[in-house]
Amino acid sequence: MRRHYLPYVPTPRGRPPIRWTDTQEPVSCRKCNEHWAGGDPALMIACTGCNAPGHEPCRRSAGGNERVCACRDEAATQLGLLSRCEGLSWDNRHVKPLLLRDAPIASALMCRSVRTGAPVSRFVS
Repeated sequence: MRRHYLPYVPTPRGRPPIRWTDTQEPVSCRKCNEHWAGGDPALMIACTGCNAPGHEPCRRSAGGNERVCACRDEAATQLGLLSRCEGLSWDNRHVKPLLLRDAPIASALMCRSVRTGAPVSRFVS
């Protein structure tokens, strides 16, 4: 019996696209509707998980995640910047969408680039 092996051919993926966000834009939790007029409170501190500095989104090497790292949310909760989510969830974390755009925002105070595989938001651009 003769076995046939297919050669491994890696598929070219390229770099994930760069999107832009305003880290001080108002945001609301999708589960409990808590609102933060000055942006996500967790973004005020540096992230120990991905080493993103304060006022910058978390850095995902592969992209695709639009929220902050779990350790950053936990640190913000321990510092009293963020409360636990009252919505039904197993981890008590808020669902805080980060609006992504395809170009820098001229009027934004803290406009930062985010490497992500996620598409541009359909609602705000």
